[in-house]
Amino acid sequence: MRYHQVNTKGELMTGICFSIPEIMDNGKIRLREAWEWTSGDRSKGNSILEEI
Repeated sequence: MRYHQVNTKGELMTGICFSIPEIMDNGKIRLREAWEWTSGDRSKGNSILEEI
């Protein structure tokens, strides 16, 4: 996905994220994501999001 957000300084920031969804044993969803800012410092990272 591509995303846009406005930061606390009022700047429009853009990025890209690749998500791999999986169903956990308890039936909830986990997303494994690799993201990168396409503006600003162009930093990269990985995140894991789990449904609670």
